[in-house]
Amino acid sequence: MNADNGSIVAKVPIGNGCDGVAFDNSLRLVIASCGEGVLSIVHEISADNYSLVENLPTKRSARTIGIDERNHEVFLPAADMQPPAAQGERPRMVPGTFQILVVSK
Repeated sequence: MNADNGSIVAKVPIGNGCDGVAFDNSLRLVIASCGEGVLSIVHEISADNYSLVENLPTKRSARTIGIDERNHEVFLPAADMQPPAAQGERPRMVPGTFQILVVSK
């Protein structure tokens, strides 16, 4: 989206349930962590031109994102999840399964 006028400049097919987005400025990569367990990596070719690099499988609970631009590493906290106890409830983390997934160039 153009921040000046709100017009849509590109549409790229990323994963479902996007929760966080990071940008690696030197590599010109937009990285979106998606709730379905996908890390969508999009290359910024120019201000109005973007191309999907990959929808990389991660883990269903890996939705929050952090980035180290110096080392080009992405950090995704995740855990194994129990089924929801009741309809409409969020799944709970399985104790002792917390992990940080690291994706690097």
